[in-house]
Amino acid sequence: DSEATSLPSSMAYASLSNDSRNYTMQEFALHYFRKPSTLLDQRGSSAQGKVITSLVQYTKVRGQSPIQESLIRLSDEDMSKQAVAGFQALMQFMGDKSKPRGKEEMDLLYDLLKLCSKEDLRDEMYCQVIKQVTGHPQPEHCARGWSFLSLLSGFFPPSTTLMPYVTKFLQDSGPSQELARTSQEHLQRTVKYGGRQQLPPMAEMKAFLKGHAVRLLVVHLPGGVNYRTNGHMFTVAGEVLEELCGQMGIRDPQEVEEFALFLIKGEGELVRPLWPHEYLNRVMVHQDVSLHSRRLGWETPLHFNHPTYINTHYGQVLRDYLQGKLMASAQAEHQLARLAALQHLVRARKSPPSGQDLLAYIPKPLQWQVNMATIESLMGQELRQLQGHSPQEAQISFIEATSQLPLFGYTVYVVLRVSKLVLPGPALLGLNRRHLILMDPSSQKLCCSIALKDLQRLRLLSPLEEEGPPGLELNYGLADSPQTIWLELPQAQELQNTIIFLLDDSISSTWPGLN
Repeated sequence: DSEATSLPSSMAYASLSNDSRNYTMQEFALHYFRKPSTLLDQRGSSAQGKVITSLVQYTKVRGQSPIQESLIRLSDEDMSKQAVAGFQALMQFMGDKSKPRGKEEMDLLYDLLKLCSKEDLRDEMYCQVIKQVTGHPQPEHCARGWSFLSLLSGFFPPSTTLMPYVTKFLQDSGPSQELARTSQEHLQRTVKYGGRQQLPPMAEMKAFLKGHAVRLLVVHLPGGVNYRTNGHMFTVAGEVLEELCGQMGIRDPQEVEEFALFLIKGEGELVRPLWPHEYLNRVMVHQDVSLHSRRLGWETPLHFNHPTYINTHYGQVLRDYLQGKLMASAQAEHQLARLAALQHLVRARKSPPSGQDLLAYIPKPLQWQVNMATIESLMGQELRQLQGHSPQEAQISFIEATSQLPLFGYTVYVVLRVSKLVLPGPALLGLNRRHLILMDPSSQKLCCSIALKDLQRLRLLSPLEEEGPPGLELNYGLADSPQTIWLELPQAQELQNTIIFLLDDSISSTWPGLN
């Protein structure tokens, strides 16, 4: 047991299958529960075993206080009193004891979870509910106890000392109790992601008590594709992202990490990537928030062996291209004509493109810079050469052709002003998992490059002018030669959130630069 307390929760959980000990709750009670006086009066291992077993089995209501002190030896007397109150609330919630006047199920459940939020009482509450569902004579009341245990295991983990005993209890109970299997799944998720920790809103708890814990999640993908899946109280962003990538035929964990789930509020007032361990029900508490997904990293070679994969990537690349974010050149007429022809083939239209179609195929910043008659002529030649291409083949060819453009593989932002640069117009900022670059679209020259690992601090700036865009200040470089640059752009907060997300997790968890 002393070894178990030094293990992280995940290791304590995983080590159970390799350990020869039984990890029964009776064993835990023998080591950590208060010793009842009846145990001292018993002689012989059989008689003592019965007393120990009774400590971890259902206790009937006897008088006002079924227990007089905490089950586990607690040094703090106040904590022991709270444990007694917790046992009362548990019995009331399960229906073994009448509820106090004015107290509803919701109140009791919140009281129990508040007690469990105190780390010193967490093991005690695990032991109490396990005790009360073990050998309970009334199935309906017992099911309510299991329901609470499934909730507890999703919010808070037990200590590393108790973890293997709880795990073994759930494994042994699983074959005959569905809620035991649910609790085990929740506990595995808690070990992996840390548990929800914060208490849920009232509406979510009401849905839980009514058995309506499942909600529809809609993830908006580039290209107008929506992915629908079911979420519950303890669904995390990483699980949805992994499931979504699986639907695109992505199995490589490294490639999955190159995608992100974004939370968007309203019309873009808030845009931020979600960490894989974030519980969706904790962040999706308002009606005007939505989930979106896009690729942030492009290190893994692209593979075009799944239609959803092709559609999604085409949608994301096409959007960036038409917004002028990939930095195509007005002088590259043959390239523009070929990309226009491929877009037309994707639409599977048999008739030649109209003038309006042709204009829509050209990046917006270039629409008034190119000779449309020349583009139309070159596009006709390209369509004749590409005859026989299916829409899917055209999508693949479009992605491969745009991959040669300067800002392919970057998340691109339009920056209105930069402190260190004097440019004729807005600059384009490209961001990937390694660095941030600034480019002049008019000359297509690289103006600045900053490695993300060199960033020391990010700070949001208020608009310089009334109703103007906010700014973002970046401090970077070595301690003996620090440098500062500020950027003015409408998506300053989104850029800050995305940079923090792209920084290595071990750095960002202790990074002082988020202001």
